[in-house]
Amino acid sequence: MGNTISYGTTDCILDLGSKGSIKGVQYDNKARRYAGVPYALPPTGPHRWRKPRPLPPSFKYDDGQGKPFNATKFGPVCPQQAFHLNVESEGTEAFSEDCLFVNIWTPVEEKNSRDAEGKWPVYIWLHGGWFQIGDPSQEVGMDPTELISTGKLNAIVVAAGYRLNVFGFLAGKVFLEDSGGKAAGNFGLWDQRLAMEWVRDNIEAFNGDSTNITLAGRSAGAYSVHAQVLHEFRTPVTSSVQKQLFRRFFMCSNTIPAQPKTIAESESQFEEMCEYFKISSSLSGVEQVAELRKLSFKDLLHSISKLKNHTFRPITDNLFFHSGMVEYQNNGNFAADFKKRNMKLLIGEVLNEETLYATYNSPQEATLESLKRQISNYYAPATTERILKHYGWPESNDLLEWKAHFGKIIADGQVRAPSRALVNDLGKHGVSIEDIWRYRVAYRLSFITEQVAPASFGVSHAMDKPFWNFSIMHGPTSAERKLMEDWISMLVAFVNGDSTYQFGTSSVEEMKVATPDGTIEVQEDSRWTQLVELGEIFASG
Repeated sequence: MGNTISYGTTDCILDLGSKGSIKGVQYDNKARRYAGVPYALPPTGPHRWRKPRPLPPSFKYDDGQGKPFNATKFGPVCPQQAFHLNVESEGTEAFSEDCLFVNIWTPVEEKNSRDAEGKWPVYIWLHGGWFQIGDPSQEVGMDPTELISTGKLNAIVVAAGYRLNVFGFLAGKVFLEDSGGKAAGNFGLWDQRLAMEWVRDNIEAFNGDSTNITLAGRSAGAYSVHAQVLHEFRTPVTSSVQKQLFRRFFMCSNTIPAQPKTIAESESQFEEMCEYFKISSSLSGVEQVAELRKLSFKDLLHSISKLKNHTFRPITDNLFFHSGMVEYQNNGNFAADFKKRNMKLLIGEVLNEETLYATYNSPQEATLESLKRQISNYYAPATTERILKHYGWPESNDLLEWKAHFGKIIADGQVRAPSRALVNDLGKHGVSIEDIWRYRVAYRLSFITEQVAPASFGVSHAMDKPFWNFSIMHGPTSAERKLMEDWISMLVAFVNGDSTYQFGTSSVEEMKVATPDGTIEVQEDSRWTQLVELGEIFASG
């Protein structure tokens, strides 16, 4: 997809007081961008596979010589295998384990005051990519300049980089011992949490309102949002003056369907990694980790495609992700915590979620073993068995049929069923429909051509990006531009807390839909009952 918009640029300096100053870039009178801003110390060397370390109180943003920190260019992203990566490296090393940065875009117009009414809302974005790939809005299509200005979001957008794949989600009991009980995995989730805390503690310097933060994400980013919400709700408050990290949350095309694998169920992946690198099983776990830390990131990255257990995901560690997730959501405690914090939820999907899932890490052979292996990369063993019992498997030798079957399972399991189960749990325990907004994007924009994605994909997973990012730089038709403007008003109202905006649904069984005809309508969810029941199968049988 092309870019039809260009900007005049000028440097801009932001004074951070005792924390230094940073130099960013202003794009006409539309937005200012501060890129590659560190929120943590580098997770490199002996700090690989450890919780992220906050910047020390003495940390100052400068160039080492008293001049402003250069935030005019994007930093590197976490090492990853290319799938559809189009990050703007701007002359830097594209990949590095030193990747814990935030990219910040702000409006341009100056506020008349520095009180709460004069501050901008804040929108934190957690990128997707199966927890294996992705970047903090560094591809052209995710640039929020038009969203902030022409789209009238008028908010600060913060995109957070975090550790991915083997660097962010290798897990095992050895890490508990190695860290003195502080972490067993989920390093990427801990990164996100620290980024959110950095935003809460520092965004006022950018004229952001630290009491008015929306947490949002797509795909694995939405799964991350759900995980962060659960962690926030289930972690005791340590201070009476501690601010909430966010006021509302937005989940695009993903929800946590079931209790993630336990530490014990993750051991085989760690063992396979050690076996691949010929690290002796006679060594202690801590010694094995030390040997893995000696490897280059390129060697670790190269190993991923050679593994049977090639997908690295969040686990149940009872440190970040607690046991009893399903019970907590079903028994009303989640809804009670949601209401106590005055939360709002925007949640939804695209029409054809299954088509992209059918192509990525899907079965490579037309066999039950291959299907089961790929499903088990997402789910714990007991969940995998329940899924196969419910869905069955193809009887043909047609590999495309097996891939399509896998795509349907994962689309139902990661998006459709758990999102409805979550909404149902909130609704039946008294959360107002005014605080639950459901949507579906069923319109394929004309600039998503056959060269971008086959027409057979339909409106596939992540094809809603141009809607939510107001990506008019790709050249929509005049009718599509109007559709995008009408659609984005939903997000503008959500992020800005506009109490006058009428979403239009009257029950959790309805959703707002961008239809294939290019209209916006409130429609009944035809699969509601089926998918709520299916959510129970994924969650606990």
